[in-house]
Amino acid sequence: MIRIHPSALIAPEATLASDVRVGAYTIIGPGVSIGHGATIGSHVLIDGITEVGERCQISSHVVLGAPPQILEDRSETTRLVIGDGVVIREFASVHRGSSKGRGATVLGQRTFLMAYAHVAHDCVLGDEVVVASQAGLAGHVEVEERAMIGGQAGIHQFVRIGKYAMVGACSAVLQDIPPFLKAQGNRAKCYGLNTVGLRRHGVSPEAIAKLKHAYRSIFLSKLNTSQALERLATDVDSCPEVEHLIHFIKTSLRGIAR
Repeated sequence: MIRIHPSALIAPEATLASDVRVGAYTIIGPGVSIGHGATIGSHVLIDGITEVGERCQISSHVVLGAPPQILEDRSETTRLVIGDGVVIREFASVHRGSSKGRGATVLGQRTFLMAYAHVAHDCVLGDEVVVASQAGLAGHVEVEERAMIGGQAGIHQFVRIGKYAMVGACSAVLQDIPPFLKAQGNRAKCYGLNTVGLRRHGVSPEAIAKLKHAYRSIFLSKLNTSQALERLATDVDSCPEVEHLIHFIKTSLRGIAR
């Protein structure tokens, strides 16, 4: 098998590890670096200042590091950073950061973007995030580790998705989704804990029980959010997961989906 197809166009300034494979008709720009063991499919475009980590799998017709979809934006010096072990399937696109944002778009290690998914400028995704087919993340979205976003879901700009959260397919998410919860709908609402995901990732039964108690206090009691958080913060029988949930809600700027 040919390591770099003769039809691929690779800028002399690009930095590719010695074992990187590049498919037919792929274009790689001068500001690109690609780590060991990465595989780049056919008809891929990698542009801008883009760092692709080790052992990444980039399928055909993917676009990485394109300019932000912002009128009159000149973000030549902004970046896209892709962690190790990331899988990006056919026709997905990830844009680099903007000069008016944080200046970088970041995909954590072992992130999985399915076909036709889109991650816009200045987004930050944690490790092992899954974005299903045709889902779209607008600019400045933050997704914590091991969250899952269902197919055709739309995430509004500046929204945060907490870790281990699960957003259902076709949802329209306009407010923050707290960690450990499931959300669904247009507009998305929260519907209990993502208990299956928590168990799969080794969260203890004790922590899950405490999260259930916290969920009932915040979403199902007669207390408002501030009162519920104040009561949970004084609970001596807390755990790191509940503390993270409280901190996430307290630091929300768009408000949480109820």
